[in-house]
Amino acid sequence: MPKTRLLNTKLIHAHNRNFQNECQMNKCKEFGCIVNSIHLRKWLIGLIIFLLTYLIAINSVTIRQFRVIPIANNTNPGNYVEIRPHFLTFKNSGFLVKNKGCRIPNLDPFDPAIQKYIEKASPINCEFGNYLPLIESNNTAIFVNPESKAHFYNKTEVVDCCWIPFSRSKNKDNAVVYDKDCHRFQDSVTITEEFIKVICSKNNEVIYRDYHAFLPRKAKVEARCLKATKPDLETPYLSILIVGLDAISRLNFHRTMPKTLKSLQDLGAVEMVGYNKVADNTYPNLVPVLSGLSKKEFQNTCWTDHKKPFDDCPFIWKNFSSSGFRTIFGEDACEITTFNYLKPGFRVQPTDYYLRPFCVAAENDIGNSHKLNAKLCLGTRKNFDTLLQYTHKVALEFKNDPYFAFFWQTSLSHDFLEFPQLGDDSYSDFVKSLKLEKLLENSALIMMSDHGMRWGSFRQTYQGRLEDSLPFVFLVLPDWWKERFPVAWGNLRRNSRSLTTPFDLHETLQDLLDPQRLKEEFVRKRIEDLAQKITRGISWFLPIPDHRTCSVADIPEHWCMCHGSNNVSLTDPNLQKSVKFLIDELNRMLKKYPQCAVLKLKKLVDAKMWSDKEDGEEGKAPWIDFTTTLETEPGGAIFEGSVRYRIDDGKMKMMGSVSRLNAYGKQSACVDDFNMRLYCYCF
Repeated sequence: MPKTRLLNTKLIHAHNRNFQNECQMNKCKEFGCIVNSIHLRKWLIGLIIFLLTYLIAINSVTIRQFRVIPIANNTNPGNYVEIRPHFLTFKNSGFLVKNKGCRIPNLDPFDPAIQKYIEKASPINCEFGNYLPLIESNNTAIFVNPESKAHFYNKTEVVDCCWIPFSRSKNKDNAVVYDKDCHRFQDSVTITEEFIKVICSKNNEVIYRDYHAFLPRKAKVEARCLKATKPDLETPYLSILIVGLDAISRLNFHRTMPKTLKSLQDLGAVEMVGYNKVADNTYPNLVPVLSGLSKKEFQNTCWTDHKKPFDDCPFIWKNFSSSGFRTIFGEDACEITTFNYLKPGFRVQPTDYYLRPFCVAAENDIGNSHKLNAKLCLGTRKNFDTLLQYTHKVALEFKNDPYFAFFWQTSLSHDFLEFPQLGDDSYSDFVKSLKLEKLLENSALIMMSDHGMRWGSFRQTYQGRLEDSLPFVFLVLPDWWKERFPVAWGNLRRNSRSLTTPFDLHETLQDLLDPQRLKEEFVRKRIEDLAQKITRGISWFLPIPDHRTCSVADIPEHWCMCHGSNNVSLTDPNLQKSVKFLIDELNRMLKKYPQCAVLKLKKLVDAKMWSDKEDGEEGKAPWIDFTTTLETEPGGAIFEGSVRYRIDDGKMKMMGSVSRLNAYGKQSACVDDFNMRLYCYCF
């Protein structure tokens, strides 16, 4: 081989070796980069997984919301933390509410100590019979019920019925006017009137009477709603449906209406477990809800004369009316309704649709099965079922239009601890129907009570006392609303375990009327304002401070369930002074009623000494609150009252009103004052 060719061949081989070495080196470098890249990716992925896990863990127990938190009890706005997540715990060591300002014990609705007071309710047997009504109605018509027809007519007979329209007498709350003509019908007929009476005859003898209520559209109302300016055109309206059941504590609701409770829970209802009444009975506990005022403020504002009707009072339905909402107000047991029992009611009907004319006409004609204070039946229907049917009609009629409806049932639950059992199926079916028929797509549902059972042997127990002051409240909101106002929704959930009142519910209704107030930037500003001044009423969509007490919330000590109690000897000298003071106060109130006997102590039944000191707090308050249960004579009345006794100077004062724990019947019929009926013994 020539030298030149050999040299070229060596050079080529050398070049090839160098090329291969370079390639191998490059491959190693590339492989090293790949390895390093894989390690980096693993590290980043691990970091991301850790962060995600941490965030999920935090969010599983966190409700992001605003809180107003005092530092060192200094009310300087600079000492408030305005915005921070709140960790919500549901294990409160036996307390429904457990924070700096209030502790409310979580009692067992079936505690062995109260088992003897828990009875199974006997079915209501209407005096008119228990067969199905002959005439039924829906939202637009009345019709013969074929399942009941055979009870009144045989197969060959024709049903002979007619209907008569009636209406409220002008400027009178307790009278109605009937039309002259009775319009005959067979099988069914469309109704365009608001209230009608049905009469059915056989052989010229009346065999059936009935009453029905409807919701015909009213031209003036629709025109007003059309012209009214909406609070926030960018946000859909939210109608308000309030369904009230009188005299049912939160625990008695759980005890006697488990199906209704389950139906509400299935809707995602928020239960306000720390809802505390602010006064004795229905009227002074609903006035704050409907006006934002206390009983005394309400009287000074618009009811200075007890003979004056309530027309000028600032009811919240007026706010809704001026904002384009149709307004509805209905109650049963019309002899003892909120604004008519020993009160004048209204001169002009207060809302667009007002059920009282129906209640007056029906109860006066076909009301029956009267027990204690209420007629339990209208014909063969249960009174409460009739009100519930009308409530459903309202939700159906106005499901696509703004409305504010306030209903209050009294006939079933007012007088008997166990009677709510008899309404559980009806109310459960009602709540389910709202969901199935999609009647809450644009509505907020509030189911509530005003107080627990206020008299009877159960009320004289420790648990009975607590239940009296702690009624139930549930709030159901549409999903779209929760998504649009997440901060407000989070605050509502957190506040469910705070001390709350009827004053707060009024503020909450104001927020639902004007959703502009619930936008995040507005909520921030309102929290800043709240930090500077804690108001009496706080919307449930704002954070209720942990340090809130009954005093701050304007709950009289007698009704406040935040305190811890201790037994006290019935022979304690300070207690004896308090008992004498209480009886003297009763006689002082009765002094201007000479027809009432002077009351004397017959027996001291029970006494508690109350303190609001926190655990471990040093020092001693300069006063003691005594809550006493006593029996007086003549008449055997059982009263309960709270007296604050000052240790330093011996001065005493009443803390709230005095409760009557047993029924007074006709003992006080000689007085017309609705307050004095509780205390007077006529002689």
